[in-house]
Amino acid sequence: MRSKRRPVQEMNTQINITSLVDVTMMLLIIFVLVAPILNQGIELQLPEASSAAPEPEEGLRISLGPEGEIFFDGKPILPQSLDDELRLRASRDPSLPVLLEGDHRLGYGSVLDVLDRARIAGLTRVSLATEPRRTQP
Repeated sequence: MRSKRRPVQEMNTQINITSLVDVTMMLLIIFVLVAPILNQGIELQLPEASSAAPEPEEGLRISLGPEGEIFFDGKPILPQSLDDELRLRASRDPSLPVLLEGDHRLGYGSVLDVLDRARIAGLTRVSLATEPRRTQP
């Protein structure tokens, strides 16, 4: 009786990287599209003032949106978390400048609330961000 021999199969020693390249390209495209959106933060319309000064280069930045939402250094934050963060920063450096950006449509009470929170935390160098007043034609 004659035995049938199976043909010897060659091993595939090549690595197929097509799917790896596809996934990498998709991640790159998603990153390129999403990165600018993440850096934009909140869009504010600051009130105008004749005495507008340049913004300090260092310090804390607190932004208040038109609906009263609070952003700390560009990230949304709850009021209680803001208190904790301000106390922590004040314990490290009580002379740390704080720049408060409030949308011009925002009520005075919301701005006063955040000013009060900063002062209670021990931060005394608080300033309000404004736009330079446009000259009337």
